[in-house]
Amino acid sequence: MKGQATIHLMLLLGLVSTICRAQNVAGFWMGVTYPDDPSKAVFNYAMTLTQTGNTIGGTAQTSNPNVPFGGVAQLSGQVGPAAVTFSESNKNGSTTVEDVCYWRGSLTYNATDESLIGTYQPIVNGTTCKDKTSGKVELYRIVLKSGNSFCKGTPVDLVVTGKNVRWYSGDSQSKLLATGNQFSPTITKTTTYYITQTLYNTESPAVPITIDIREPIFKTTVTNVGCGKPSGSIDVIATNATNWHYSLNGGPFQSSPSFLNISPGSYTVTVQDAAGCQADQPVKIVSGDAPTIANISVTPPHCATANGELSVQAAGGTPPLTYSIDYGVTFQSSSVFKQLPASDYTVRVHDANGCEVNKVASLPAPTLLVLAAVDITPTTCGQTNGRVTITGANGKRPIQYSIDNQSFQISNVFDSLTAGTHTLVATDSIGCIVRQAISVGASTGPVLTDVQVTPEACGERNGGLRVSPLADNTSLSIDGQLFQQATDYANLQAGTYPVTVKDANNCLVTKLVLVPSDCPSQLHLPTAFSPNADQSNDALTVYFRFPSISVARFTVFDRWGAVIHNRTNFVLSNGDSLWDGQLNGNTAPAGTYLYQLDCQFPNGVQTILHQSVSLLH
Repeated sequence: MKGQATIHLMLLLGLVSTICRAQNVAGFWMGVTYPDDPSKAVFNYAMTLTQTGNTIGGTAQTSNPNVPFGGVAQLSGQVGPAAVTFSESNKNGSTTVEDVCYWRGSLTYNATDESLIGTYQPIVNGTTCKDKTSGKVELYRIVLKSGNSFCKGTPVDLVVTGKNVRWYSGDSQSKLLATGNQFSPTITKTTTYYITQTLYNTESPAVPITIDIREPIFKTTVTNVGCGKPSGSIDVIATNATNWHYSLNGGPFQSSPSFLNISPGSYTVTVQDAAGCQADQPVKIVSGDAPTIANISVTPPHCATANGELSVQAAGGTPPLTYSIDYGVTFQSSSVFKQLPASDYTVRVHDANGCEVNKVASLPAPTLLVLAAVDITPTTCGQTNGRVTITGANGKRPIQYSIDNQSFQISNVFDSLTAGTHTLVATDSIGCIVRQAISVGASTGPVLTDVQVTPEACGERNGGLRVSPLADNTSLSIDGQLFQQATDYANLQAGTYPVTVKDANNCLVTKLVLVPSDCPSQLHLPTAFSPNADQSNDALTVYFRFPSISVARFTVFDRWGAVIHNRTNFVLSNGDSLWDGQLNGNTAPAGTYLYQLDCQFPNGVQTILHQSVSLLH
């Protein structure tokens, strides 16, 4: 693509030669175009190509040497067996742009020097592009041809493609390391180099290339020897160690990471990874003395429980020490053995080198807590009056007793028990516990089920009780003295009565029953009144059948809860007015008002009434 006036924009895309499939030409390319007309200028070109299968796209830039990388065009094309036919356009796919000539052409790919070389020709349309000058294209790409992975300590010889190559330490290109297509740096860790090429006095942007320095990373664990045994070992530990091999003191390599049966001394472990990279590490095997048992502290078991304890005091040997009491079948890191029954034990101490020492310890049998005899008295009359007496117990005194998870006591007697199964528990002074299930015999007695109550009408002695039908040979009383067969009681005043049923065996069952006094229902208060002085329903007036009631407080509230009328500590007679509807010397506004009446009736019953009344005009 070439501008007919001042714009010189070319888009280059070539068809890549391949042996069997299309080569991958994606990446950044930089080069020069040479017009067939020697009077035309030579330009630098840079292309950034993308490739999917045989389809190529991307962008291209072109300029003269004094204005690097000027205009940008879009590329499209197809990779064929020998060449690429291509065309360029603007970002909208158009080739008809004023003062701009877009090009088409073909390039040949050379994998040895990573070049794209070919020809181009303008897309002449007679309107926006009339320049028919064609030319040649020469482009190069920076590619690392040598390996990018090296073993640490081996020579690093790097080879790249490109023209007039420069090697930099950073993307800023502030420090030049080398020039030319070959570079042999001395590095001990993975490093990234930034490489450029220069054509027609223009240096390309840097291409980063990372060189991986490989070294097997590992650590070793050592098991030292002792007791005169060649029992040392070295284990190599590493991650991702597939196909690694191992050598000891320059000997043959092996696939196992473990070296066994080693005597004391200094060794060098060499590890070789799957890529052939090696690393060394010095290792030392030392010898130690066997452990000794200085003492074994014994805590005998007690209370017929496996709760004895052995505590071993050991010294010497090569840490860590482990301990066993089952002839070395199992070992533990703790020197204390708990929850042991009475028995003889062989304590064995084992150190890191396999050295061992044994010593015998004994746990004597304990004195047991036993309940020798228990006397049980069954219940009577179906009551909770069973009794248990412990008449003998063997154990470390003092002995305390409990039943059914209740608190412990020194007394050996439990009474007021229900019929059924109970759990008796005894504990002695050293904490031994024994449990025994006992059964308290059942008995029958009278049954008192439902009692119906009729409240008293506020001091009128007209309350009543009705008991559900009684069983045969039973009688009923409400004062504990006079018994009868009848189940109804009338003319009762308010109060609590002990309703008692007695059977033929003089067994009693009693239930306290309350006969309430229904005084509030005897008050009659209107739901509305009109304070208009017509002598009819002019006030909030109360009516009742008894002489008077005592009022502790009477309060009237408006609809927002504010107090508008309040009286305290007065006596109210039948037909008296509680409120005349006045507020601050005037008749209160019509509406609904809430009031609270706190009063006491002649029989001493107190109540608080919360009601509402409508004031009408």
